[in-house]
Amino acid sequence: MPFVLSGGASDCGPCLDLSRQAEHIEPILNARKQAAMVTPKPALILIVCAQIFGVGLSKVQSSNVIGNWKVDVTFSNGESRSLRFEARESGKGSFLLLDPQSKFWGGAGPSEARWTQGDAGSVIFSGSVEFPLGNVGRDAGTLVLKGKFGTGGSIAGESIFFPLDQDPKDPKARPSKNGTFKAIRLTG
Repeated sequence: MPFVLSGGASDCGPCLDLSRQAEHIEPILNARKQAAMVTPKPALILIVCAQIFGVGLSKVQSSNVIGNWKVDVTFSNGESRSLRFEARESGKGSFLLLDPQSKFWGGAGPSEARWTQGDAGSVIFSGSVEFPLGNVGRDAGTLVLKGKFGTGGSIAGESIFFPLDQDPKDPKARPSKNGTFKAIRLTG
């Protein structure tokens, strides 16, 4: 039996009615257009957030110890000391006492020190120092500074001073002084 169109388009059913097909397709096309317009916005927001947070994370992770630091140490007995710590490549460094009393001894020279950087911004400086005692004596030992990077790139934490006869790595070692410290990067 041959296929015959009779009357209007409405007699052919919804499949052949072009106006009805357009009514069904138009909302789908509009939804796709809206989706196409909305999709880039969240993607753009995600990209911007990733860049902002990525830059922030890279600054935290790239906290570089290498350079010169002014270190102020305050022991629990009220004694305060100032040093310069020079951090070099491969964990090497030096302490230089900035104490005015050291001039009586012909000026303090730098002493060998080491540094290590751990997880979550933790840093340890350690090395031999000789603190002047009055005009005639010296308090020699190992200074250990355990801290973390803080605001503005400063480092703050705990200071521990061990006498010469104590090994700071020995768990039985007893420090002669404990306190706090703050280190600020020197520029120029």
